[in-house]
Amino acid sequence: MMRHYFFHLHNGHGFTPDPTGRYFRNLEEAHNEALRDIRSIVSDEAREGLLDLRGRIDIAVDETVARTVRFPEAFDLKLKA
Repeated sequence: MMRHYFFHLHNGHGFTPDPTGRYFRNLEEAHNEALRDIRSIVSDEAREGLLDLRGRIDIAVDETVARTVRFPEAFDLKLKA
């Protein structure tokens, strides 16, 4: 059975609610999609010379946040060689 999840974005541009949502079999699939979304957002900003990992995506079912995915979770950060 598919559930309807909403991906509400909080980042340096403010709050962007997800008005339509997407369907996934479970929260784990929704979480993996949020990671892909974060990587896409950050890669677009990195092309412009910005790397801001302070954002998050709140995955909600109806009005309830089921999980928060913070931007750094989407990356394996290596700062030194």
